[in-house]
Amino acid sequence: MDLKAYLQRVNLMDCAPPSLSALRELHRLHVHSIPTESLSIHSGEKIILDIPWIYNKIVVRRGGGFCYENNGLFLWVLQQLGYETKVLSSRVRNPITGIYGPPSHMLLTVELEERRWLCDVGYGEGIIEPFLLEAEWEEEQDSGVYRLRVEGDEWFMERKEEEIWRTLYKFTLEERTFEDFWEMCEYHQSSPCSIFFQKSFCSLQLPRARLTYIGRWLISTEYTKGGGSVKTTRELTEEEIPSLLRDKFGIVLSRKLVPKDEDIVIPNASQSDF
Repeated sequence: MDLKAYLQRVNLMDCAPPSLSALRELHRLHVHSIPTESLSIHSGEKIILDIPWIYNKIVVRRGGGFCYENNGLFLWVLQQLGYETKVLSSRVRNPITGIYGPPSHMLLTVELEERRWLCDVGYGEGIIEPFLLEAEWEEEQDSGVYRLRVEGDEWFMERKEEEIWRTLYKFTLEERTFEDFWEMCEYHQSSPCSIFFQKSFCSLQLPRARLTYIGRWLISTEYTKGGGSVKTTRELTEEEIPSLLRDKFGIVLSRKLVPKDEDIVIPNASQSDF
């Protein structure tokens, strides 16, 4: 694996020694260059929880990925650059049902300048730059206004939407390893409770905007100051989806994509505590 090839993939010619400004630039360029997507699952390719395999998919084949792929690759990059990193897991909240899924979303933290920073390049509508891991910290980034709220040992990442705070996910500071997510990687490729299995999608953050393909729809979101957004949607024919993925997201699939946009099955108690 070649670190320089990754830097080229995210449009960075060279990377400075570890610093907050360097980390911010790297994080921002990653989410602006590499989509969050579930396309492999819907084109017959099994996702493997293996860094060399992920590197090949994202860097060599110029694909995207879900959190284990994006944050897994970013973890490797940060380690190569000398950052002090840790792996955490979180439970994503369903915005419709309010139910939290299993502890399956992978997050990273970085110890830097005597503070801890939350890094997450694998959440489609998430932060653009590292977020200070401090209770009640609130910050506006290009993709919206975010804050961290704490209850006991649980941290809640929240996003402001038209004056209402919506929880994206909750997590604890218990350290995990990349390998801990093997079972959940299988789960997200096969469970009707997983958005990745139920919907073919691809989402890329842009400066103050986000472009999302899902099923047979293209959704363009423009972010406004203070947490607002304006969305437009366009219906797609199945024939135009491959060219759209190529032209808008830079992804060329080697296998035929089967568009899918089915309702997510609401998990029962045992599934939500998986």
